[in-house]
Amino acid sequence: MNFYECVLLLKPTLSDEESAGVVGKFEKIVGDRSGTVHAIQRLGKKKLAYELKKERKAEYVILYIELPNASDELELERAARLDERVLKSMVLKRKKLVVPPTEGHSEHATGSEHSSEGAVQAEGAVL
Repeated sequence: MNFYECVLLLKPTLSDEESAGVVGKFEKIVGDRSGTVHAIQRLGKKKLAYELKKERKAEYVILYIELPNASDELELERAARLDERVLKSMVLKRKKLVVPPTEGHSEHATGSEHSSEGAVQAEGAVL
């Protein structure tokens, strides 16, 4: 399995429903390719270092993803480029996926625990 972190910078003018729709779109892409979204971390709206598409702020969202094929990464990048609601995106390949611990809970996280290599162990653990 291949592990990825997908960082999305969304337009700050999007409502909560619209931003959830963008994240849902990426979850669907991962699901269609037999992948797993282990966690979604919403970091909120933050000021950008420089303007992107005439925006000074952006909503940061990080998806922690596991995909079976390395070529599936290209579809995530393509979808981000074509979506007008995404200001900028970055897909990072990781040898081990670290799902950060969260205050309370993340929007979506798996709670399964496995001892085999590359499997989900726990929130805050190395995958």
